[in-house]
Amino acid sequence: MPQRWVGRFAAVFAAIVVAFSTVQPAAAAPSNTQPVAVRFAAANGWEIGTLAYPGEEPTVLLYLTRRTADGVTLATEGTAEFEALALEAGFAFAGTRAGDLLATADSLGAGASASAALGLPWTDGYAWRLTGGPHNNYGKRKHPWSSLDFNGPDSGGSYMVRSARGGIVTRPCANLVQIRHGDGWTTSYYHLRNIQVRSGQSIGRGELLGYTSTNAGCGGYASGPHVHFSVLKNGSHVNLDGLAIGGWKIKEGPRQYYGCLVRNGSKKCAPGGSVYNSGAIGSG
Repeated sequence: MPQRWVGRFAAVFAAIVVAFSTVQPAAAAPSNTQPVAVRFAAANGWEIGTLAYPGEEPTVLLYLTRRTADGVTLATEGTAEFEALALEAGFAFAGTRAGDLLATADSLGAGASASAALGLPWTDGYAWRLTGGPHNNYGKRKHPWSSLDFNGPDSGGSYMVRSARGGIVTRPCANLVQIRHGDGWTTSYYHLRNIQVRSGQSIGRGELLGYTSTNAGCGGYASGPHVHFSVLKNGSHVNLDGLAIGGWKIKEGPRQYYGCLVRNGSKKCAPGGSVYNSGAIGSG
């Protein structure tokens, strides 16, 4: 960002955290959490970034601000205010990484494609353990159960996490990478260390994101190294039951963190089932 924008947007950026500290996202976050705002880009009075609500499964929204002589307008993804601002911001950010990111916003009405077309989030040709079956955010029992926990063959090891599909990277808070795929789908990778991608980067499927760990800089905790892998559709966490990832169909269990991945009559169940990555996409 040009140096002249740093001072101009410093006050606006600081105000975002204060202004949004009492705003809860559609997927309700704990009432005692404070959001983390990360600026993505700024230009011509506009600013776009991510707003993360910490938790076991962090909730992340895009935000937009517009600064004029009359003051600053703030809006978060999924609201009518955001949609109205986004129509104007699209011209300001046209042809930039910020414009590409804005185009993934759920409120712009593009909708999600029927298939998420996801691979498994580690290197083809290797088997990882399913350490946690379908579960949801913040420890609540109700659906959606939108996340799986994976780690490599050694329970104490740290292993390379790779993108399940290509898209635009955001880094909303510590140890968290999200990839917005541009057709309504987003994948989220939490508890990463030594992250290898930067916010705004366009990546392909299978690129190295970081390494599994117990780090939890965006809330929650991890009892052992793993990647907390989540799937969102149109900005909201989705129920994984029946979704196919890397050729495996997800089946939820009787309670959170149980459940199985099923493929060609083979069933690998949590905790500890060994899931082989053949390189298949979606249903395979």
